[in-house]
Parts: sequence; structure tokens; C-alpha cells
Amino acid sequence: MKLTIVTVSPEERAQGVLSPPANVAAVTALHEEGAVILRGVFPADAIDALYSEFSARYGGLDLAAMETQASSPPPNPVLKVGDGRFELAIRMSGAFGKPDLFANGIVRNFLGQLLGGHLMRLGSMTAVASFPGAAMQHIHRDHQQLFQEFANIGVNLPLYAVNVSMPLIDIDQATGPTGIWPGSHRWATNDPPREGMVSVPFQRGDCVLMDYRTLHTGLPNNSQKVRPILYLVYTREWFFDDNNHRYRIPLDMPLADIEALSEDLRLLMLRARQQALRLKQLGGLPAPA
Repeated sequence: MKLTIVTVSPEERAQGVLSPPANVAAVTALHEEGAVILRGVFPADAIDALYSEFSARYGGLDLAAMETQASSPPPNPVLKVGDGRFELAIRMSGAFGKPDLFANGIVRNFLGQLLGGHLMRLGSMTAVASFPGAAMQHIHRDHQQLFQEFANIGVNLPLYAVNVSMPLIDIDQATGPTGIWPGSHRWATNDPPREGMVSVPFQRGDCVLMDYRTLHTGLPNNSQKVRPILYLVYTREWFFDDNNHRYRIPLDMPLADIEALSEDLRLLMLRARQQALRLKQLGGLPAPA
């Protein structure tokens, strides 16, 4: 089985919306395969600007320094998620705080029809850095099936969260793309057959949209460079991921920047605003639990 790739045209990118045929193809793929690749959502120079800022923030941290940072007590923005792999809660400032990124028209309009329109929320912005020599990550879902105590309910529910991954560099098989098991969002088992995995090289500007229940893994990084991928998770109004972000702030934007957004974007960023207001009242980060 192959992953569906929907190529975004320059006209669609300028208008911020997929054409009806492209939209149908993407919706069908996400429903049936649990994932879809939107090719060319962002111009390459916009991704290069993100990569430059990512390098300025984290490029000075080698593997040993990242291990040390990840071992600090919570609240800690760095979480070790595998051998040589670290998930970083990104401060939404500079290039990472631009609405063109977190409220991209193509992504927002496409997912809005599936996640409740103006009720859709941005739940987190993180990046995973895979260092040279990183082994294959454990196979996992971003969140378990809902209502696991009731057979066949969770697998038949509509999607409630979508992880949008954006490579900050071109990723080939040596660098280690994401391995995905198409259709696994409808499986009750967490043990997929290895032969069912699909991986596709990702280009700068691509977005890989994945149902939060789809089984996947980070493949080994056999290159000599760090492989960073940015992740933005969009959810229904009622869903909050307390499994992956129990001891850290997953959506970190300065309160003044949130208040300066338009009303509809403040709704999208409601989680970040709530967190920023709590921190303001507390006078800083909460003490570890």
C-alpha cells in the first residue's frame, strides 16, 4: 500500500485552499489510510528560514548536551523520545510565531472541515531532532484509541486530532523519514507487521498529515546530519493530549503576541492563551508535580 500524495498547486497555495478534487483526494486518504502527504504547502525559502532559526536555537547542542538537557527535572521543554531522538517544545516567536506557519491557509482550511471549523484548536508545536546514528524509534500511536475498554468503538470513531509534520530539511532514506502503517488508525492492535510499513522521502515544503491514532515510527538516521521535523497538532475543541505533554508546556507563545492576533486566530490559539494567562498569574513556570 502506498501513501497518497496530493500536490498543492501555486494557485491553491496563493488562495489558501485546495481545489475540490484535491480536497476529496486528501480527505479520502486521511479517512482510509490515516495519513496523507500534501506536497508543496510551503515555499522552500519559508522552511529554510525556520531551519535557520532552529539551528540558531539548538545547533550548539550536540548529542551529549541534548542528553543532559533532557535529563533535567520537569518542567523541561526537551524530552527524550528514542535513541538519539529528542522532542523539543518550541517557543513560538520569530519565524516560529508567524501566522503563516501555524495558521497556514491550506492546512487550516483543510483540517477545519474535519475538526469542527472555528472550534478547531492548535494543541502543540514541537520538533523532533534525530541525531546521526539514531536507531529506529519504537512503533507507536501519538495517542491510544479512545474508549479502549469498549471493543471496536475507538477504531470506528471519526478523527479527533491530526499531527502535521513538516521537515525542516529534505529527508531521504539515509536521513530517516517516518515509517507509517496505512490504515492502522482503524486497528485495535498495537503490533503491526513490519512488511506493512510505508516510508516516503519528504521535501522541504511538504506537510505529512497523520491521524493521531495511526501507527508510525522514526526510521534510523544513517546520515551525518541532524534531522529536524516540526510537528503541529490540531485537535477538536474537547481533546487535550495530557499523555505526551504532562510535564511541560506544549504550546508556548508570548501573551502579548497572542493578544495581537485577529479574533479567529485567538480562537485557534486558545490553548496557548490559557496557558500564558496561568503562567502570568503564577509568576512563571509551575513547580514540578
